[in-house]
Amino acid sequence: MDTFSESDFDIKKSLILPVNSKRELFVQDRRGHKKPDWGYFGGGIEPGETPLEAVIRESKEELCINLKESDLVPLGISTTSWDDVKMLRYLYLYRTDQVEFDVREGKGGLWLTFDEARERMDGRDLLDDVVARINRALDAA
Repeated sequence: MDTFSESDFDIKKSLILPVNSKRELFVQDRRGHKKPDWGYFGGGIEPGETPLEAVIRESKEELCINLKESDLVPLGISTTSWDDVKMLRYLYLYRTDQVEFDVREGKGGLWLTFDEARERMDGRDLLDDVVARINRALDAA
């Protein structure tokens, strides 16, 4: 297994992955807001903030939901690169059957099957790896 330090990365993000009982993923529609056009909810980890604190804060800012640690299942760390910017992403599963969210960033969000999400999202989002992590966590529950 590769070892790395957080300092090896230009950006550190904490992402929430809302998944419902139909195993659909709620993804952000960013068209006309920022690239890529579709993506995960969440954002940068502020100085002095833990990844968990960041995902809870970002969930409130972007989806208007008040989460606590017990609402989230850590899925580990994912690394990727966007335009030569190395990114470290902490992933958190949020199991929910909430139908709609008050999305405060971008054009909104959509519940998509994993296959539908794969058609819309950029390959650098590493959706197949993320879906495998989600499925393992759901199957273990």
